[in-house]
Amino acid sequence: MKNKIIIFQYIKKTIIYKFIKLIYYKIHNLKFIKKYQTINGTYYLPIFAFKDVIRNKIINNEIYQEEIVNLAKNFIKPNSIVLDVGANYGQMSVIFSKSHNNVKVYSFEAQRFIFNILKKNVAINNVNIKCFYNLVGNLNAEVKVKKNNLGKFMTWGSNNLKITRSNLDYEFIKAIKIDDLNINENISFFKIDVQGMDFEVLKGARSTIAKHKMPILFEYEKEFEEEYGYKFNNIEEFINSINYKIFKIVDNNILILPC
Repeated sequence: MKNKIIIFQYIKKTIIYKFIKLIYYKIHNLKFIKKYQTINGTYYLPIFAFKDVIRNKIINNEIYQEEIVNLAKNFIKPNSIVLDVGANYGQMSVIFSKSHNNVKVYSFEAQRFIFNILKKNVAINNVNIKCFYNLVGNLNAEVKVKKNNLGKFMTWGSNNLKITRSNLDYEFIKAIKIDDLNINENISFFKIDVQGMDFEVLKGARSTIAKHKMPILFEYEKEFEEEYGYKFNNIEEFINSINYKIFKIVDNNILILPC
């Protein structure tokens, strides 16, 4: 009898735990936003994404990845274009656009919810930024992606979009290559942070890189190698093939410059 009581209590606790976890997950994914005034600008951000690292940094008057931002500012030039692929809420894009006179940022974001926030943040900060709702990589096509929600990662910027063949819980988005844009204005800096697809973005920008020879900062995380089918030596081979070299590594971010 005692064992039965213990088992029942265990099952009860497990069910309650799963229920609480489900409610917690649902709350985090509520897509309500609020305007926050910070010393670095005004930003609309998700209200309930309590564990979103980027959101919390912005709210606390901090600059997310400030070392990366400062590194980029050393290379951004007046009267130029900056490419920000994986712009998230747009804090970096806003700062980049204000770094010198007549800097225009092309900001790319592929999560619909976050893209809509990005547009609002661009508008409210009155900055020279053009927003693109596209999946950037090495493909030019209309693709079907799994709808994105907070799950394994509780930061919106840490969740990668996945192309799917499933007819459940999906949406369409236009996939593009940077080369498709045929940018003629001078590009002074190229930042990529797209959760594992950085290598695909690089491959889809080969002609643009050859034309502008701009500094490039991209992210490499080993955990995405199996999912996207590459190794770091593949990235090294690509870097050599475009006649670039690794200049600096900051955490998972790699800065490469022309040789």
